[in-house]
Amino acid sequence: MYFSAKFAIMKKTIYLLLSFVLIITGCNEKTDFILKGQISGLLSDTLIVYYQLPEYKTDTIICKNGAFEYTFSPDTTTVFTLIYNGTELVPIFAEKNQSVKVEGTVTDFTIKGQGENKLMNEIISLLRNTPKESVMHTVDSLINANNYSFTNLYLIDNYYTRQENPDFNHLKKLIEKQSGIIKDTPYIMDLQTKINTNTNRSQTLHTMYGKDREGKSIKWPTNRDNYILIDFWASWHPESVAAQDSLTDVIKALKKENFLVFSISLDLDKEAWLKASDRDTTQWYQVCDFRGWNNSIVKSHNIQTLPTNLLLDKNKRVIARNIRGKELIDKVKALIQEDKEIEKKKAERKRKKQL
Repeated sequence: MYFSAKFAIMKKTIYLLLSFVLIITGCNEKTDFILKGQISGLLSDTLIVYYQLPEYKTDTIICKNGAFEYTFSPDTTTVFTLIYNGTELVPIFAEKNQSVKVEGTVTDFTIKGQGENKLMNEIISLLRNTPKESVMHTVDSLINANNYSFTNLYLIDNYYTRQENPDFNHLKKLIEKQSGIIKDTPYIMDLQTKINTNTNRSQTLHTMYGKDREGKSIKWPTNRDNYILIDFWASWHPESVAAQDSLTDVIKALKKENFLVFSISLDLDKEAWLKASDRDTTQWYQVCDFRGWNNSIVKSHNIQTLPTNLLLDKNKRVIARNIRGKELIDKVKALIQEDKEIEKKKAERKRKKQL
């Protein structure tokens, strides 16, 4: 009886010890993803982290003399890109207990890692050394050969949807050959919706969505005689911020004309947007819905790069794209002068009929 009880106590003790060891082991399980980098030639000490999977969001990394480190614990496969100097992109794929290193210059870098990161580095290296006339053929071959790989998100985005006139019919064929795991990503699902509903760059912008700096909903003005510039920018994108600043001179030059500017920000951070944007005026409106690249106008008009703008006529039809400075001022003045001439002729015809 004594030995039986003692044995039972020993069993219970051993069980508790094993449970404790398992708990400690579980707690010490490494789940962090670590990104380290050293990039020379940066124009800013801030890198933008743009997440595409499992959800859209942004973050920032502060560099010191081009060196940086970024750590987080991904719950699942996470895809994000580093945006620096405004437009350059470095695609990164994060998994638990992995580390990646990015080294080089802003135009020639290497991605050191395993799995998707290793494949991405091989793809970038291959495309850098591919003759220009053969690049798209090579891109197509890579997309078809790696239809299970998240690297295809980068290839499709960079070589197709970011182009000014993407071939959506060809894109549809490429997407059809992708594996289910790639088709089910938010990016590809959004792209398929755009293709299937034929919303790529509608030529008319019927409605305006968003809120101004005071949180009030923005609507088109009741005056239908206005020419409107839609300017897309973000506080985290230096080149687009500079383009925003240049609009001050445009507004001054067209102050007395029927001309309005709607600046649509792709910011997700309200405080960053408010800090970087100018106050609303009767001629210049600041707009943001904090959906980033998921803004309805951004998606329907295939806005893929910053800065980008659209010039609309009085019927809200797109009549010019990426027009700035003196060219924009001269264009608007010429259009308004044409309108005046048309109205003058109409008035003259009406006067003659009354005689």
